Amino acid sequence: MALAVRQQMVVDQNHAIHLTSSELKPGSKVEVIVLVENEMRQAKEKSVSFLDGVQKLSIDAPPDFSVTFEKNLYRHGN
Repeated sequence: MALAVRQQMVVDQNHAIHLTSSELKPGSKVEVIVLVENEMRQAKEKSVSFLDGVQKLSIDAPPDFSVTFEKNLYRHGN
């Protein structure tokens, strides 16, 4: 199982971050993923919820479509 180390840090003036953790053993191979907090917030603010998106949909169907759906489906198959 992989070990996960999560820390919040600030990028320094040299555009670098320095991660120090006693859980990291010298010589270990690691994979680093950096998530920039501000960009994540902006993406969330711009995203539209599923329900908001569905409200904007327009479906071309008869008013009783939900009642006659199966009848119409199988009638067109013959």
